[in-house]
Amino acid sequence: MLTLLENVLDRADGSYITPEDLRTLDQSIASWQQRRQTYDLIQTKENSILTQVMQQVQITAPEVAAKVTHDGGNKCTRDMALVLRYCATAMLLQDEEMLKDRLLYWMQNIMLALKNQKVNDFVYRSLQKSVRENLPKENADLLLPYIAIAHQWLSQ
Repeated sequence: MLTLLENVLDRADGSYITPEDLRTLDQSIASWQQRRQTYDLIQTKENSILTQVMQQVQITAPEVAAKVTHDGGNKCTRDMALVLRYCATAMLLQDEEMLKDRLLYWMQNIMLALKNQKVNDFVYRSLQKSVRENLPKENADLLLPYIAIAHQWLSQ
């Protein structure tokens, strides 16, 4: 939403906002309540979502589990929580660029240095599955595109 507002203001640049941009703003405002409800639900369900991911990793991918549980899974869970929170905020504000600027550019460099791309691929697939199972479909559908972006960035 912040990027959307900035872009609309930049395009207007002393003129009236175009009808197309006004429609886009109207749509964003109209979906605010659902995005806000989804944000609150994610916050409430965070522990369930993350716990399910870690259980899924341990059950279905022992080789991945060995890599992410060497510290009890604390770092992996912490990183997933950070990604989930930033994705939730990006979804709330409809701002993919904020997600990239504030988290993914930085985190991607760390993951590249640690060579964690394959582990992340499995973990973030599991995160998407857990979100689908823990949130109603209409709420999950709002969040999943942002998790997909994080998955792509952190698994390459």
